[in-house]
Amino acid sequence: MIRKRNTKFALNHIASNKTASHFLTNIKSISTYGLLTTLFALFTMTASMVPAQAELVDLSNREPVTQISISNANWVVRPILRIESHCINTMSTGDKLTLLLYGSIDKQGKITRVQFKKSSGNQCLDENAIRQVRSGRMKPVMVKGKAVMASFSLPIIFTVP
Repeated sequence: MIRKRNTKFALNHIASNKTASHFLTNIKSISTYGLLTTLFALFTMTASMVPAQAELVDLSNREPVTQISISNANWVVRPILRIESHCINTMSTGDKLTLLLYGSIDKQGKITRVQFKKSSGNQCLDENAIRQVRSGRMKPVMVKGKAVMASFSLPIIFTVP
């Protein structure tokens, strides 16, 4: 059994100590943190009970995209396709690498997206080809006198020199 007098004495002794003050401050911050955590949990539970309402919005481009033949393309700046020497260090002379690229052109003739449909098997070569094709620019594709967006497929066959 603990006497009341001893308890008061012990608390008074602790309260007068500087470390006790620091200890009590930490308890206050821990209590505040616990209260905030509890409130956040209650808010989350309440929010999850309310049925969500959402509206589906179609953000896809409604404008038709015309498929063009790359052989009939009107280039303003034709891309120069070169094999970078560091991409073919391990290949033999005469090896052929085939790559099929797919791209999109905006209404101003700028090539906006290029990706490969079929890889050559050489990642370095694929990335360089995509970068080089993006550097090109075409005249706007016209349909009935109006500039339209277009897409193209570009087969490329590289022969190792």
